[in-house]
Amino acid sequence: MRRGLGLREPPPWEEPGWDRSVDEWITEQLEQLGLHQTGPMEPRPRPWSIVLTIPTSGGTCYFKTTAPEMANDAAITDALAREAPHLVLTPMAVDPDRRWMLLPHGGTRLRDVLEEKREIGHWERILPACAELQRGLQGRDAELGSMGAFDRRPLSLPRLLAGLLDDPEWLMIGEPGGLSEEQLRQLRDLQPRFGLACAELEAAGIGPSTQHDDLHDGNVLVEGDGYRLIDWGDAGVAHPFATLLVTLRSVGQAFELGEWSPFRPAAPELDRLRDAYLEPWSDRLPQARLRELVALAAWTGMVSRARVWLAAMPHATDAEIAESGSAVPGWLEELLVSAPA
Repeated sequence: MRRGLGLREPPPWEEPGWDRSVDEWITEQLEQLGLHQTGPMEPRPRPWSIVLTIPTSGGTCYFKTTAPEMANDAAITDALAREAPHLVLTPMAVDPDRRWMLLPHGGTRLRDVLEEKREIGHWERILPACAELQRGLQGRDAELGSMGAFDRRPLSLPRLLAGLLDDPEWLMIGEPGGLSEEQLRQLRDLQPRFGLACAELEAAGIGPSTQHDDLHDGNVLVEGDGYRLIDWGDAGVAHPFATLLVTLRSVGQAFELGEWSPFRPAAPELDRLRDAYLEPWSDRLPQARLRELVALAAWTGMVSRARVWLAAMPHATDAEIAESGSAVPGWLEELLVSAPA
C-alpha cells in the first residue's frame, strides 16, 4: 500500500536521459580538475538519493544528488564547507540548481573506525566543533533556507505535527508498527503541551541555526586527526540543540549505553557528550538551563524526524515503504512515550 502516494513517481535518476546528462557533467568536471574516469561507476540508489562511486586517475570520488523533496544536500554542503572547511567535506564540483555534487574521498567512516577501536572520545571532539559551526550561522535563517534546508524552527513544529496527525494512512492506525486509535487521541491531546515547549525554545535566547538532523557515525569521516561531516540531505533551520537527538541515541546504541531519551536519566558517558556539545554555548546561559533546552529541543525534534521520513517516501518502492514507512508513526510514538511529565 502506497499510503496516499498514488502511483510511484520515479526519482530524477530514473528519468530518460538522466544517465547521459550526469555522465557528461562528471566527465566535464573531472577534466577541469585534470582527472579522468578509469572504470565503471557503481550506483547506490535509495528512495531519497543516489550516490555513484567513480574510480578516477586521482583516486575514488563520488557523485551525489538528493530527491527534490529532501533538503538540497549539494547546496548546503557547498555553503557549509565554505564556512567550515575543517569540519564539512568540501565538494570538488557543485551544480546547486540540479542538486548535483562531486565529492572527494574524505576519509574513513567513523563507524568503520569504531569497529577497529571503540573510542567514544571521537564524539567529544566532534560535537563542540559542530556547536561552533552552528553558533557562527545563527541569525542567517533566510540564507540557510535559500540553500534548500527544511524549515524546522521551533514555531514551525506545531503546524508540522498537526499535519502529521491529520494523515491517517501514514500513521498506520491499527497496523503492525503503526499507532493505535488511543495513541492518536493522546497525541492530539499532547499538542498544547508540545506548542508550549516550542514557544519556550523560541523564547530561550538560543536562536535557530543549521541542524544536520542525522548526525551519527555513518555520516562522519575520519582523516588523520580531523573529521568531516557529510550527508546534509535531512538538514534544517532549527534549534541547534536538536542535533543531539540522533547523535546521543546512536552513540547509546553503538556503545551499548542504553537508549537515550530527553527527559530520562542517561548513562554518564552520554551526559559527558551532551556537556561537551554545550561547552561552546556556556557563555549564553547557565549550564542547568542549557541542559533543559537540550531536552526540549530533542523532544520537539522528533517531529522533524517523522517529517523527514515522510519526505523520503514519494519515490520509494512498495518494498521500501514496507521496510521504512513505519518510521513515521515510530517517531510519533516516541514523542508520546518520552513526553515530559
